[in-house]
Amino acid sequence: MTMKTIQRIVGVFGLSMLVGLSFGNQATAQGGDETKASRRANNPRTMQTQIYVQRERTASAEIRSKLSALRQQVTEQKLAFTVGYTEAMDRKLEQLAGTRAPENLPALAAKQNAVAQQVLEIDRQARTEFERAHPNVLPRIKVLAVCSQLSAFDWRRSGKVTAVRDQDGCGSCWAFASMGAYEGSDLVRNNQKVDASEQQVLNCSGAGTCRGGWHAGVFDYLIATGTATEASYPYTANDKPCNGSIATPYRAVAWGYVKPDAGIPSVAEMKDALCKYGPLTVAVFASPLFQAYTGGIFNEGNNSHGINHDVTLIGWDDGKGAWLIKNSWGTNWGETGGYGTERGYIWIAYGSNNIGYGAAWVQARSLFYKLPPKYYEVLPNIRPMPDPGPMRQNLRLRPHQ
Repeated sequence: MTMKTIQRIVGVFGLSMLVGLSFGNQATAQGGDETKASRRANNPRTMQTQIYVQRERTASAEIRSKLSALRQQVTEQKLAFTVGYTEAMDRKLEQLAGTRAPENLPALAAKQNAVAQQVLEIDRQARTEFERAHPNVLPRIKVLAVCSQLSAFDWRRSGKVTAVRDQDGCGSCWAFASMGAYEGSDLVRNNQKVDASEQQVLNCSGAGTCRGGWHAGVFDYLIATGTATEASYPYTANDKPCNGSIATPYRAVAWGYVKPDAGIPSVAEMKDALCKYGPLTVAVFASPLFQAYTGGIFNEGNNSHGINHDVTLIGWDDGKGAWLIKNSWGTNWGETGGYGTERGYIWIAYGSNNIGYGAAWVQARSLFYKLPPKYYEVLPNIRPMPDPGPMRQNLRLRPHQ
């Protein structure tokens, strides 16, 4: 079957009929006339939800002045998005945008990716052996076979994205973006929906503080130690001593950068990684316009300031020419991203604001099979993974058709 044939089938029947699973309509049908009502609904100038309008009615003079200046900038530059009084505007941008990349990142990335390929191969072999002994048991998402060729894709439609969180006034975006990718991977690999503790990572991983950090340290910590449940180590948005007595059941087996030097991947490279591994952690430059974003395609194109903020990349839309991003500034920021009612998402134009710098994937450990001794030969300093056998009893082990 040719790819054009696949895309025609997807466009006509929907992806769920093609793959035998309920993924919703991942592909965007091309062509056809939109109704006037549809065009109005999709016009970024009219996408502000009522909550932002209500908030602005009681906004301070300072906030009103900032919004006036931002709207003038949007108009003068003919940008394709709207701004409004988001809750993020109640905090200083430097408090929210706490991502700091290491100076020697290219060298660190090359070293990490070399290790990642070794452990990925070991995990793949263990997975193959398990499948041989237990056919049709491991969770499968058949959409992955055609995912990167689709014109639009959203991991939420497959149920592989956890809820939007709120980092509050702590610059822990690096922790939330990392956990967003990890939780997505756990859903992809284990069909397990978890709420992992960002506070435990913030206090114990050494990857950063409320003043900033980088996602690499989070993934290293998830492999070596793991993190706690949100219920056992709840988020308090502050730096405090690590409580090492709490169990850390959530572990990862591997992580790596999409680009060998951790630079910004091409659109094709990012799509391939997103389909292969699940949601990704990526960096972006968050500006005052980003802070006030309420809807539309964020196309500021501010690429001269590096990066300062980590987010979770969950999809794309070629018709919009944009990535779909889950942020960690709560649900009174951003829009729904065209699915469901939960706000907290943003469409970022391909290439805008250095989106994708440091793009990284993570693989949650499988709760179905044990890793062989050679895994620990590659990573001798990590805590051994517990036997997944007892945990499998809590998972859905019915054969996948």
